[in-house]
Amino acid sequence: MKKLLAVFLTMGMLLSTAACSTGSTPAESGSAPAGSDAAPASSEEQSSAAPASSGDTLALWHYWNSDLQQGLLQDMVDGYEQESGVKIEVSYIPYGEYMQKILVSAAGNVLPELFLYDANSTATLVEAGVLADITSQIESSGIMKNTLPYVVEQHTVGDKLYGFPCYANCVAFFYRTDLIETPPTNWTELYETAKAVATDDMYGFAMAGEGEDGVFQFLPFLWSAGADLDNVAAPGGVEALDLLSKMIDEGLMSKDTVTNSQEDARVLFETGRAAMMLNGPWNVPPLQENAPDMKWDITMIPKADNGEYTSILGGESFGIGNGSDVESIWKFVEYVLEPSRYGQFLKDIGQLPADTELAKDPYYQDDPINKIFIDQLVVARPRAYGPQYNEMSKAIQVAMGLAMGGQETAQQAMDEAAATITPMYNAFFGS
Repeated sequence: MKKLLAVFLTMGMLLSTAACSTGSTPAESGSAPAGSDAAPASSEEQSSAAPASSGDTLALWHYWNSDLQQGLLQDMVDGYEQESGVKIEVSYIPYGEYMQKILVSAAGNVLPELFLYDANSTATLVEAGVLADITSQIESSGIMKNTLPYVVEQHTVGDKLYGFPCYANCVAFFYRTDLIETPPTNWTELYETAKAVATDDMYGFAMAGEGEDGVFQFLPFLWSAGADLDNVAAPGGVEALDLLSKMIDEGLMSKDTVTNSQEDARVLFETGRAAMMLNGPWNVPPLQENAPDMKWDITMIPKADNGEYTSILGGESFGIGNGSDVESIWKFVEYVLEPSRYGQFLKDIGQLPADTELAKDPYYQDDPINKIFIDQLVVARPRAYGPQYNEMSKAIQVAMGLAMGGQETAQQAMDEAAATITPMYNAFFGS
């Protein structure tokens, strides 16, 4: 119970800074990171969570609140029930209540057979005893044989697999083609391009800087420079934060960046107040709808001058409740992940495949927008830093606020962040 109480606190903090979801449910991004209509749940909907399975009925819990998401999930369930005769009870739980419901159910040993969760929470849920070890099922079925290595890592704790991807996503670089003929490929070009196009009415570049949205967009810069969370105050991490702080100080980025979400960055871009931005595929449909005449394209995130292209892994996963009869739900899992059925599901829900074979579909390879996101996904890295990642993220958020707000230098801010993060990193990785 002490462990569960500690995890309750951790998950509460995670919910308050849900990764990269632009203020909506994690189905929008990454962690929490795309694609929710986010209508408030009615009181009737809020009480719709059924108890875990009873008898021959299997339980599936989720927090998706858009008609599209719920409809696609129900279609999958209906198809399986007709084919197998097995009943699956689908329960919607509002996201604000979701993790508490999961953790309370774990304490009472009444977890559902299958449930949706933010893929970034795998280690925390394993520590809480929520997720079943499904290593043998995954290996014998081969359902993750073509999964991107970093996605596999995201679902691995120790040498065991817990959970499997529902979908993946990442971020890429958007730019106005009527203003920028050749997009920047590195940080020097990013700075010079932003300086060349910025005006009194338009920033050169926009990104998120608030909460986990900000960390989600900052980490690709840090990684590109060769830094990591083992020492964020290393030269690459400082250089990354210093670049962004300098652009804010010179008016090439908004001073409000430190309080901006990914949706805020999109609004700046679509309203003509930013010429370039960092964002994910979940913001493509609203951009197309809200600015139908804007001329824009996407490309790889500019890399450090001597670095490599990177992005960050977002998405959601399915887990099986610890203590459940894994085999009872596994046939449904295999039904959902049958390649042609699952491939169509990903297209319909507007998300990216973590499977390298499905990513070869012309739907992704022949569409210039989808192709860039697939290319970014290949180099996207997970936030697989263990159950204390949320505390690490908070330290980075503080550093970003201090440096971007001009209160401290990037070196000072990152030194303070490193004092918090490095011991946690070393404890988890055994360094």
